[in-house]
Amino acid sequence: MMERQVLARDGARVSTPKFLHYTRNPVTPMLRSLFSRGWRFATMSALLLLGTSTYALAYSPVAAAQQAPVPKAYVGLFKDNAVAVLDTGTNQVLSTISVPAGPHGIVITPDDRWVYVSSDGASTVSVIDTNTDAISNSIEIGQMPHGLAITPNGAMVLVAGFGTSQVSAIDTATNQILWKVGVANPHNIAITQDGKTAYVASQGQNAPALATLDLTSGALKGMMPLDNTPRALNISPDGQELFFTEAGIDAVQVLDIASNQIVDQIPVGASPHLPSFTPDGNLGLVVAQGPGELELVNPDAYTLVGTVKVGTMPHWTATTSDSGTAYVTNEVSNDVSVIDLASQTVTATIQAGNAPRKIVVQQSASTSASAIEQ
Repeated sequence: MMERQVLARDGARVSTPKFLHYTRNPVTPMLRSLFSRGWRFATMSALLLLGTSTYALAYSPVAAAQQAPVPKAYVGLFKDNAVAVLDTGTNQVLSTISVPAGPHGIVITPDDRWVYVSSDGASTVSVIDTNTDAISNSIEIGQMPHGLAITPNGAMVLVAGFGTSQVSAIDTATNQILWKVGVANPHNIAITQDGKTAYVASQGQNAPALATLDLTSGALKGMMPLDNTPRALNISPDGQELFFTEAGIDAVQVLDIASNQIVDQIPVGASPHLPSFTPDGNLGLVVAQGPGELELVNPDAYTLVGTVKVGTMPHWTATTSDSGTAYVTNEVSNDVSVIDLASQTVTATIQAGNAPRKIVVQQSASTSASAIEQ
């Protein structure tokens, strides 16, 4: 073994084995540099790839669509004694809420928070909390409550007590009865935009009529006799007319509110039921139960402008806040037709349950757990 003398820090010479000394190889630094650069590049690439994947997962349109809350629809299932909750984004049933027998009328508050459901096989109105999709209250009304209507400000719900021949007013702040007024066999109700007057379809035996109520005092203002039994009714978008249907008449009647006179009628398909309007007021919707159609009406010209084939025995309609989509319940085919109003076509059919009748749609997105979890 060869030795080599080197100077120590104090100047003395010491001998060391030659193999212990490092001999600089010019290739070694190059390899070390390349290795270091390669490691850094690989590390940076991996981090970049991980970050990109995480961003794509968190912000992809699919993920956003799955997580974003959407408005829900609530459908009374008359033969199931339940209310179906629909996701309007996926057109799927989220859940069903059991209610007393025969869910008949249904309305939703303007803030989308509470749904009121009458049950004509019982004597109550159920209050559903849309945050939990569970019944939060039950209000005793009297035998066989039929249709419901809510004032534009959401302060009052009117109940057509068919079995008691009374219209009851519920204070939505307390869910207590404010007043009751006698109307023979009230069936459905429409309220003016100012919330001061209600029109009631009175189906009294041998005495069909339209009753007018003063909502400020809870008093009956008048009765307008009709030749035929009134069915469903709604106030026109301009607030100047009442559109209503009658049993056995294949047309929508137009009542001028100022003169209290029928001024026109709009021929539609056989057995028309609910006349309604899109939120923008540009289109009228009428379900024709005979042919299974949704009739589209110009509410100003009183003319038919289109027809869309839906399911069997259509009953009620609801429209999205942008006036672009209509939902039609079909009582006999047990489904809900989803209609694009611009193209006048059915875009989806939802199997909702047995005998879907009334329907309401939230006008804004819900943040409830049932909507987000799906």
